[in-house]
Amino acid sequence: MNVKRTLALLVVWTALVASGPAAVRLPSGAEHAVEAMSNEALHDMVATLASDAFAGRGVGHAGNRAAEEYIARTFEQREVPPGAADGSYFQAVDLFRPTLTADAQVTIVDEAGSRVAAFTAGPDFYPLPETGDRVASGRVVLAGYGITAASAKHDDYAGLDVHGAIVLVRDAAPAALAAKLNEDDRAELTSIERKIKDAEAHGAAGLIVVRGYMPEMRSVWPDRPSVRSAAYRLTADLRLHPAPVGALDDKAAEPILRALEARQRLSATFVPGLAPEPVTVHNVLGLIEGRDARRRHEMVVVGAHLDHDGVDADGRIYNGADDNASGTAAVIAAAGALARAAAAGDRPSRAVLFALWNGEEKGSLGAARFAAAPEPQRRVIANLNLDMVGRDEDIPDPSDWRFSGLPKIDAESSRNTVHLLGYSYSADLADEVLDANRAVGLTIREDYDRGAQNLLQRSDHWPFLERGIPAIFLTTGLHPDYHTPQDDTERIDFAKLARVARLAARAAWIVADGPAPQIHRR
Repeated sequence: MNVKRTLALLVVWTALVASGPAAVRLPSGAEHAVEAMSNEALHDMVATLASDAFAGRGVGHAGNRAAEEYIARTFEQREVPPGAADGSYFQAVDLFRPTLTADAQVTIVDEAGSRVAAFTAGPDFYPLPETGDRVASGRVVLAGYGITAASAKHDDYAGLDVHGAIVLVRDAAPAALAAKLNEDDRAELTSIERKIKDAEAHGAAGLIVVRGYMPEMRSVWPDRPSVRSAAYRLTADLRLHPAPVGALDDKAAEPILRALEARQRLSATFVPGLAPEPVTVHNVLGLIEGRDARRRHEMVVVGAHLDHDGVDADGRIYNGADDNASGTAAVIAAAGALARAAAAGDRPSRAVLFALWNGEEKGSLGAARFAAAPEPQRRVIANLNLDMVGRDEDIPDPSDWRFSGLPKIDAESSRNTVHLLGYSYSADLADEVLDANRAVGLTIREDYDRGAQNLLQRSDHWPFLERGIPAIFLTTGLHPDYHTPQDDTERIDFAKLARVARLAARAAWIVADGPAPQIHRR
């Protein structure tokens, strides 16, 4: 939090202590509709979505499609108009499940055409699930760790011509660079996604990452993945990123590295062996039109992800009551409140789109698809994201890998707490949410934009922030049932969930009725 904003908040806090909170009032019809949200209705929605009948709502499973249909019916029952471009509630999200064929291989030869190394998919080499499907041939160029980071004054590609080349890079980052980075920047710069991005930016035809640790290939490319373990990617990404990407064991890479370091000229042919299996899922969209025709080209998006982990290889169902039937129910409730307000003659200035994203657990796929092509085709001025908003944060053991780097917290101390993320990107949007909360009374903490867990990039607001759209993420925090079969309906605090739903509805109205928020990263 910067000094100016801290002083401003101190002034506001002092005034509130002296005079009491000045809650932002909505028009009477909207006030009545927001306050009419009931714990019972939220319970019914969560209980339905998190029931075994929906089998954990996993991508690629019939339970996921059943959840889409249920949400659309619930929108219709609450008289929330459809928001998709075709007049329905459904925006198609075209995905594929990566599978590996026996053709996957890489062959490296010297100037004379003599083989230096050859690998088929196995313990020493395999394409990564992030690979494109294009066969690539070209020079082999060693490019350090494959990182370009102007802010850290580091560029492994400086002075190298890698256009059309197969680039060989080391995993992670050099110690000197890693020491200069905070945890979030280090995680981002060393990710496979960033190494791919940097290689593509320099014109590479393919990328091979040399790693000291190679997970067993069948854990990366399972023969029969469960609903829970199956990976998915956007079909559009395959068209945008066709270059092959693989991993090579550092011991197996030694003769190649020695040859390159001795300035021998090598070339490679990389066959990724990717066989995409297409799957289509849907975002579910409902639209409350605004009152001001002059702002018809703008909208606020309020979203939550509808999917969860589905069923694992042992047949256990991950019902995902908090993650994220809670957020889904809150968004539906908020949409219903604004629909009731509209029926009473009250609308905010701009439209509010209520979106239930699909494929978040596979990488925020539905939100990324929408952010690339919003429906309807309007400028999104802000995104409010709700993910895991029905429990109390409870981290009894920070050594658990799911919570590593987070402080120990007990549920009792976070009974009324909601975390707001995105404040370091869009302070004015965060302030509007704080304004909306004055009538709700939650304890809002702005504390997780930085940290080892990189929570800021782990939900559906992130595709919006990546595109420069102000976005915030509301969550009541992690707990021991996170991503386990124990995340069930009876563990939800529905009174707290109702407060979050009221906050979302109020914040959506205030943002849609006011000046457009801006990105101010700090």
